[in-house]
Amino acid sequence: MKCIPLKSILIALCAISLGIIPLGAISQDAGTTGFNQLKNVFSARAVAMGQALTGIDKNPDGVFFNPAAIIRMERKELGSTYTNFFLDSQGGQLQYLAPKNKYTAWGFAVKYMDWGSFDAYGVDEEQSPVDLNRSFGAHNFIASASLAKYLSPMIDAGASFKVVYDQLDDKYAAAVLLDVGMIHHPENEKIKVGASVRNLGYQFLHYTDARYREGLPLTFAAGISYLASENLLGALDISMAKGENLVAKAGIEYAVQPALKLRMGLRSDAADQRVGGFWGWTSGLSLGAGWKWRSNRIDYGLSSYGDLGMIHQVSLAHEF
Repeated sequence: MKCIPLKSILIALCAISLGIIPLGAISQDAGTTGFNQLKNVFSARAVAMGQALTGIDKNPDGVFFNPAAIIRMERKELGSTYTNFFLDSQGGQLQYLAPKNKYTAWGFAVKYMDWGSFDAYGVDEEQSPVDLNRSFGAHNFIASASLAKYLSPMIDAGASFKVVYDQLDDKYAAAVLLDVGMIHHPENEKIKVGASVRNLGYQFLHYTDARYREGLPLTFAAGISYLASENLLGALDISMAKGENLVAKAGIEYAVQPALKLRMGLRSDAADQRVGGFWGWTSGLSLGAGWKWRSNRIDYGLSSYGDLGMIHQVSLAHEF
C-alpha cells in the first residue's frame, strides 16, 4: 500500500482546521458558565495534538475526553501530568487505567488547580479601591471514576462520574457530573469515530446563601481519527461548550521511530488570544513529543496562547 506523505497530511489537516474557523460564531451566552476548571486539559499528548482526542481509541486520556476510549488497552497504566499556567498558577492530574478484559475497563483520576495568592481589595463609600491588607487564594479539585464497555465489534461505550469542588477565598461551590461517550469502529480499521457529552450534572453547594447556580459548561464533542500508516495518525474534533463558541481542533502524531513520536496541533479558537502583539499569529498552535522506554513513557506538550504566553505540560506514565 502506498503511504500518504507526511507533508500532504500536514497541509490537509491545517487547511481543514482553518477552513472551519468561521463556524465559530460568537455565542450569546459566552462567559456565562461557572466551574471553568472543567475545561482545563491536563495531558501533554492532548495539548500537543490540539486537544483532538475524542475520536482516538485505546486512549488513557479518555477519562477526560471520551470515556469509551479507555477500553481495548492491553495493560494497566498509572500516569500523571504537571502544568504551569499563567501568573504562577499550576495544576496537574493523576490517573489510573485498569482494563479488566476485552469487554470492560475502569479508570480513576484526580485533577487539581491552584490559582495562587492575590491581594484583596475593596471599595470605600466613594467607590475608590481600598487595600484590605490581606490576600486570598483560589483552588479547585475534580475526582472521577470511569467505566467503558465493549458493546459489539463496532461500538464501545463509556461513562465517567465526577465530583468537582471549587473554592474562592472563603467561599466554595461543588457539583456532581456525568460524562458519556462512544467509539465507533467502521469496517475500515484505519478510521475511528467518537462522540461525547461532558459535564451533565447538578450543583449541590453554592457560593452564596442565595443558592445562585454558577452554571455547568455542558460540552458536546465529536471526533474522527485516521491511521494513515503505521507511523502516522491524524485526528479532527469539533466541540461546543455552553457559553462558548464552536471550536475545531486538529492534530497529528508521527512516529519517527517506535520509541519517539512527534506531535502538532491547531485549535480554531486562536483569535481569542490575538491582541495585536508580535506572537499573536501563533495562537492556537501546539507542538510536542513523546518518548517510550520499556514500560515507561514521557510526553511533553507546548501550547501557544499568543501574546499571553506559552503553556507547558509534562506527562509521565508507567504500564504494568
